[in-house]
Amino acid sequence: MAVKKYSYKKQSRALCSKYTSVYEMASTGQGRLYSDTVLVDEELMDMVDMLFERLNCRKYLISSGYRTSEHDKIVGGNGKGYHTKGQAVDACFYDKQNNPIPAQIVCCVAQDLGFGGIANISKNYRYVHLDTRKGIKYFGDETKSLNTVTDNFYEYFNITKNQVAKYTGEVVEVPQYYNKYNGTSNKLDTVLSQIGVPSDYIGNWKKRNPLALRNGINYYIGSSSQNLKLVSLAKQGALRRV
Repeated sequence: MAVKKYSYKKQSRALCSKYTSVYEMASTGQGRLYSDTVLVDEELMDMVDMLFERLNCRKYLISSGYRTSEHDKIVGGNGKGYHTKGQAVDACFYDKQNNPIPAQIVCCVAQDLGFGGIANISKNYRYVHLDTRKGIKYFGDETKSLNTVTDNFYEYFNITKNQVAKYTGEVVEVPQYYNKYNGTSNKLDTVLSQIGVPSDYIGNWKKRNPLALRNGINYYIGSSSQNLKLVSLAKQGALRRV
């Protein structure tokens, strides 16, 4: 993909993506047009379209798209950032009821889609910065810092997949657990037999592999440490059903 060049005067009403017009990406602000040229990264537009559709949006409003170097410096940039390359957009996304989707949710879904640069940029957590940088990622919260603040927005914002699913409509599995083991034994077969685990998984470590995988144990060989982990999960009531 490439960065395309548009003329604001000739193509302002033309679409540069499925949901975005050239005029929305133009370098405008403070009551002026900074350049007739509008640079737009095709990859950015494709990814924004995917984000729009994943969030089941009604619309999205761009506060800043392409910026000339002059424009970028006026709004606090260094004149060389991703906006000046047509590779960034700042926007607020709206759901079908025309309500702003929280930036925390947008950041998590943008992370899932693989945006290189993502940040909350407003104190009311509505507007998000998105860019297509490669290599080192920028996952920021500009109400706190201008630097990367996390490598996982789900953890940073304490967002669950179920909260995201409210917007994406995706089906999120609700894990089911075996009964909690309240005894004192550390023998796995004894524990499993008392909490409702099927007999197929008892007495033979090779047949127990699906149970181990379901509970986050890869390369299960029935070792003491692996079995004790399963026992520990059972005592917490956190042993997942297969």
